[in-house]
Amino acid sequence: MEFKINEKDHQLSFGMKCINELDKRYSVDYQGLKFGMGVNMSYMALNMMNPTALLNIISAATAHEKNKPTDDQIEQAIVDYAEEHQGLETLFNDLKGELGKSPLMKDTIKKFENEAKVQNATE
Repeated sequence: MEFKINEKDHQLSFGMKCINELDKRYSVDYQGLKFGMGVNMSYMALNMMNPTALLNIISAATAHEKNKPTDDQIEQAIVDYAEEHQGLETLFNDLKGELGKSPLMKDTIKKFENEAKVQNATE
């Protein structure tokens, strides 16, 4: 997936560097042990249409680049996208789809979605 940042198309990569970056941004401390929850929490934030998740995921997905865009540049690109597309819904959906296609993330996403379906069915 490509995303335009600062007038340049950036190829978003959803590999190990992305997962490591997401784990840095989304972690849980349980009795002194730190657990990376990047994939799960970012996917949940996408489902909730939280714009901060867009910044975190796009930043993580550009971690592989030598000249990685800054968070400020990514924020502006998200604002520009929202203005151009009259909102962010398409971007949320596109990123959810990309996470679900990643060979490294697809099993986690599938498990997360199945657990959410079971939870919703019992409520």
